[in-house]
Amino acid sequence: MKDNHQLEESTATFPQESAYESLLGGLDKKFMIYKIDAEGLILEANTRFLDKSGWTPKRVLGKPFRLMFPDTRDGKAEVLKIWRRIRAGRPWQGDVEQVTKDGSPYHVMLTALPVFSNGSLLYTIMLGTDRTEEREVQRKLEEIAYIDPDTGLMNRHKLSDEAERLISEDRHFTFVYLSIENFHTLIEPGDQDAEKRILQEFVRSMKIYFRNSLFARIGMNEFAVLTPLGSWFAEGFLSFLDEHPIRSELTGLQVRVSGGIAKFPDDQQSFKHLLSASSMARHRVRMEGGGLIASLPKSEQRAVARKLRIEQKLPQALREKTIKPVFQPQVDMKTGKIIAAEALVRWEDRDLGTVSPAELIPVAEDCGLIGALGELMIEAACRQAVAWQQEGFSVRVSCNSSVREFRNGGMTSRVRDILDRTGCPSSLLELEITERFAFEAEAEEAIMHQLKALQQEGISLALDDFGTGSASFRYMQTVPLSKIKIGQEFIASFPTNEQVGRIVDGLVHFGHSLGMIVVAEGVEDEMVWKALDRSGCDAVQGFFTGRPMTAAQLTEQLQARR
Repeated sequence: MKDNHQLEESTATFPQESAYESLLGGLDKKFMIYKIDAEGLILEANTRFLDKSGWTPKRVLGKPFRLMFPDTRDGKAEVLKIWRRIRAGRPWQGDVEQVTKDGSPYHVMLTALPVFSNGSLLYTIMLGTDRTEEREVQRKLEEIAYIDPDTGLMNRHKLSDEAERLISEDRHFTFVYLSIENFHTLIEPGDQDAEKRILQEFVRSMKIYFRNSLFARIGMNEFAVLTPLGSWFAEGFLSFLDEHPIRSELTGLQVRVSGGIAKFPDDQQSFKHLLSASSMARHRVRMEGGGLIASLPKSEQRAVARKLRIEQKLPQALREKTIKPVFQPQVDMKTGKIIAAEALVRWEDRDLGTVSPAELIPVAEDCGLIGALGELMIEAACRQAVAWQQEGFSVRVSCNSSVREFRNGGMTSRVRDILDRTGCPSSLLELEITERFAFEAEAEEAIMHQLKALQQEGISLALDDFGTGSASFRYMQTVPLSKIKIGQEFIASFPTNEQVGRIVDGLVHFGHSLGMIVVAEGVEDEMVWKALDRSGCDAVQGFFTGRPMTAAQLTEQLQARR
C-alpha cells in the first residue's frame, strides 16, 4: 500500500441537502461514490460503487465503511487513519486497497470529504476512482524488471527487497550463495540452448532441495537462496547433487558447485553484508579447491559486521569532523631536521574504538566518500602547516590521494579552494600517490591533466612505496613527480641482505638521476639509518625518527630541534 498524501487543509460545508445532490450529479458518472454518516455507517452509494464492490443497496446501507477494506492489520490501520482525519474535519486522499463483498481486492484512489454544519460532522462523501488495471500493469512491469528471463528467478534487486522484508519482520534465515564452478567447461562457447538447459536443471534441483525458500539469479552462473533452514541443511545440497547429478550433454561432466553461507541475525544484519559475507565465504572455498559450501569463521564475520558499522557511522563523522590527522615526521639525513610530515588519517570513535587507515579507506572508497575524506584531511593538514609556519617552522605536509578522487574531475579546483580557505602556500602541500595510481594516470588523460595542473600550482607529488607495485619507467617520465618513497618492504632487511642492499642503492641512484628527492619509509633503528646514509638517501620516515603523533606532539619535536 502506498503512502497517503493529504489534501489541502480545508473543510467542506454544505448546510443544504440540495447542494449535496448537485455535487453528486456532477460526479456520479466519473466516480464510485458512497456517503457515510457521523458514525461511519453507509447512508447512500451510487451505481458505479455497487457494480465494482458487488454489494446491493439493501445489503450495503447501514454497514460500517470499514467493511469496504481488507480485514488485515494494514487494512485496519488505513481505516483508522482515514477516520481520524475525518473526525478532525480535514479532507483525506490516498491510494488504497479495498475489497468487494466476497473479499476480492481492488485498488482505488480514494478521497474523503467531511461535511460539517455548525461545527458538527453531518456526513462524509467518499469518492473513488478504480486503479486496479493500472496497478496490475505496474505489477507486470515490476515483474519484468525484477525477474531473470532465462530462469524465472528474481534478480539481485528483487532479492534485496525480499531479504530486507524478512529482516524487518525479524525472520531468521540462512543466506546461501551458490556458483556453478565448471559452468564454462560444460557447454560449447555460444551454445545458448545448452547454457539455458544447464541453468534450468540447476534451478530445478535447487527448488526441489530448498523447499519453501526464495531463489535469485545474481550472476551468470551464480545464485542465492534464502532458506529458513540452517547451515547443515545448506551444506547437504552437495550430497543431493551427487545423488541427482546434472551432466553436460557435450562432455558428460557433472555440475560442480561451491557456496558460502551467512545467517541472519547470527552472522550479519543487513542484505548487503549477508551478501558480502556469503560471497567472501564462497571465494575462500574456491581458493581452497572448491566443491564445498561453508561459512566464514566468527572472526571474519565480526570483521564484516565491523565494516558495516564503519560505513554507517562514516557520514556523520565526516560532517562532525571527528576524523583527525596524525603526523609522522620525515627527517633530513644531513641536518637531522624535520622537513615534512605525512598526514595519516585517524578516527577515534566511542563505539568503534580506533579505526585504522587500512579499515577506513577501503570503506570510504566503496561507499563513495573517499573524496569527502580526502578533502577533510587535506584541509586539516593545510591548517596545521599554516600554524607551524606562524611559529617559524617550514614543514611540508603530505596527504595520501586516491585515484578515485581524480576520476570525477575537479580535484585541482578543490585543492585550490582549500589553499585559499586556509591561507596555506602551495609549496607546503604534497600529495602522495601509489604506483598503481601513477600507472592508471598514465593511461587516462583527464587524470594526468589534473596532476600536471596541481604541479603547476606549486604542489609537490610524491610516489609512495616505490618498487612494490606496478612499476613502469614510462610513467616515471610522464607523471610530474618530485619525490619517491622507497617502501619499507625493502628497508627492513636493507643492512643485512646484500641483494636487497643493491636494490635499495639502485633505487636511490635511479631517483637522483631523475632529479627527485628520495625518502626511505619504515626506518626503525640506527643500523638502517647509517646504511641509508651511506647509500645517499635524502630523508627517512619511521619509528626511529618518530611514530605517528598529534600536531601538538610534533610541535614539541620541532621546538626541540630548532
